[in-house]
Amino acid sequence: MTADPGATERAVFEIRGARSRYAMRTILDGVDLTVGAGQLVGLLGPNGSGKSTLLRAVCRIHRVTDGSFRLGGTDLHRLSPRARARVLAYVPQGTPGPFSLTVTEAVMLGRTPHLGLRPTRTDVARVRAVLGLLDLTDLADRHVDELSGGQAQRVLIARALAQEPTVLLLDEPTSALDLRHQVETLHLVRALTERRRLHTLMAIHDLNLAARYCHRVAFLHEGRIVACGPPTEVYRPELIERVYGLPVEISHHRGAPEVRPGLLPDSAPFPTG
Repeated sequence: MTADPGATERAVFEIRGARSRYAMRTILDGVDLTVGAGQLVGLLGPNGSGKSTLLRAVCRIHRVTDGSFRLGGTDLHRLSPRARARVLAYVPQGTPGPFSLTVTEAVMLGRTPHLGLRPTRTDVARVRAVLGLLDLTDLADRHVDELSGGQAQRVLIARALAQEPTVLLLDEPTSALDLRHQVETLHLVRALTERRRLHTLMAIHDLNLAARYCHRVAFLHEGRIVACGPPTEVYRPELIERVYGLPVEISHHRGAPEVRPGLLPDSAPFPTG
């Protein structure tokens, strides 16, 4: 019996009933979420709402008390670490600590789940292609600990893409990037998600960038998803005020909602002493 080559494209990445507690505090409280092939889904919510915890739970970096994480009929948590790394790639928040690998060597680490005794011509070609996509070719021989924070963050994204994953998890991938590279990176992530039929789940703080580049967004509040859908449908002032505790105004530009924050209610002046 031959494998169906279209099975991955038709598969849905599903999170069901994810629960997690830490130090007697509930972090995730029964999270359900689906990501279809070719979809970029943004996780929105304030600090402490559970965005990063959810991504780490999918990777088994963070332990959950309950829940399942499946791609089609495959339970990702039942795969071996090597098999899981062939399916799932994770880009953590922030930039890597100092280490002496070159950019090429660091990105080649993404090929580890596919490597034999040594990198093949295919592995080298994959890494070169990803370096070009992330505008890192000119930095290929530089050491990662010599790079700026934004450049190092792009190396992490390149390493994840070199894995050729089916599920891509991104935790604040633009947090260390300047405005131009924020836009370029999100444009690239969306394009690759669509072209390669990836299932991409991304934690992001910027509501306006999320509205522009995400196919769907999910608002997390106190460990629960309180709204999920296309930004044009779920960006509502009353919802965003409930989630963030801040009044907002919403307008639309080129078909995408734009959020403008209001003033904090009953805000007191900053102390002068």
